[in-house]
Amino acid sequence: MSEIAPEWRQFPRGVSAASLVSRGEASLREGDIVAAGNWFVYAMRKGEGQARSRLGDLMPQLESLAMRNVDAKALLAGIMLDLSIDVDRSFELFGDAAESGVPEGKRGLGFMLLHGLGVQKDPVRANLCFESALQDGDLYSAYNLAVNFHNGAGVERNDSEYLRLLRMAAEGGIPEACALLGDELSDRDLDAEALSYYLQAAEEGHAPAMFVAACWCRDGVGTEVDKVRAIRWFLGMLDRGDADGIHPAHELAQGMAIGEVREAGRLAGREEEAELLIRGRV
Repeated sequence: MSEIAPEWRQFPRGVSAASLVSRGEASLREGDIVAAGNWFVYAMRKGEGQARSRLGDLMPQLESLAMRNVDAKALLAGIMLDLSIDVDRSFELFGDAAESGVPEGKRGLGFMLLHGLGVQKDPVRANLCFESALQDGDLYSAYNLAVNFHNGAGVERNDSEYLRLLRMAAEGGIPEACALLGDELSDRDLDAEALSYYLQAAEEGHAPAMFVAACWCRDGVGTEVDKVRAIRWFLGMLDRGDADGIHPAHELAQGMAIGEVREAGRLAGREEEAELLIRGRV
């Protein structure tokens, strides 16, 4: 691999799903199939349905490219695993990519070993894969290791290592790590800091963090009461196919000015749903 890591190898914090799709399309026009696929993967994980179909379209090209490109092997393996196409083939491809030093290959192989996908569970070997990927700068592997230190999976439980690795992943913008760190800080009554991480996770499309952030903004936990921002995140959950925020948003809208509800809808990119909340007021 090149000493200069490609841009897609770094988690794209603060980049919208639509912008990620645009990056993928631009990479396709430039003939960079691997970059395009990785941008589409990020977009899919943020809930962009269009990205899933684009990844399916790329698979034949990736199959051909994988014969000579180890990054393509790791990407193809991840797509096949995400789309539940061929677990055994995914394991083989991840293994080849990992052996060639690809951090995504090491992480993917570790994930499959940890959960026993296409292979017998081996959390000890999984952690070795995650540790090696982390040495290459893969912060998703920091999150995976953190969880394993917390659960004692393949390693003795170690709360200090758990928190150190969790913070490392969260500072890199990994949404699952931000949400989990928010939980840990909340348990320690560090509500303002906890909310900052819930909001980071929410910005990256993490629906449970959106719900917590919305409730805290509504109730003034770790912040001043902010009903506009609360409805913004209740409605934002719809982007992930989660409608659990609709009822609390409806209740909250009852006592708000029309302009406030519309502003919340604008921030969420959910103007139509905001108008429905306004029409539903009694």
